[in-house]
Amino acid sequence: MTKGRAADKEAVQAVREIIRRTGHELRNALSGISVNVEVVRSRLERDAAAKDLTAFADRARLQVGVATMLSDGLLALVNAVLAAESEGTLKSVPGHGAGTQTELMIYGEGAAATLSDIERLASLVGASVEHHGERVILRVLPEGKSHSKD
Repeated sequence: MTKGRAADKEAVQAVREIIRRTGHELRNALSGISVNVEVVRSRLERDAAAKDLTAFADRARLQVGVATMLSDGLLALVNAVLAAESEGTLKSVPGHGAGTQTELMIYGEGAAATLSDIERLASLVGASVEHHGERVILRVLPEGKSHSKD
């Protein structure tokens, strides 16, 4: 491995560590929001005069769930892409927008969880995920469409 390639790998590892730590802090923050929204919701249910506010707390709880899925998926995707780039297994079709696709390899101990997080992200943002063993193909769909398939 050349000196430059080794430095690039170290840089990617540093970014991956920052992403891991950021993910931990994001999850902590979202968990805190979720707990506090649940406290507000349960207290509102006890107060007959404030019952109409319960719907807002319920919607906030659902939005925290979506934010959690988005952040988990984005963190998993960025980490997987950086890992594939570092290992030389990242491939993409030139272009941007609908129809763009990227191929990477996802394997190892956390592969199933990583793929699951990426699939949930894809379903929320208009991308498809196709996988065959360790080989994963991500494709950007036209606006307004979303699906994931095995």
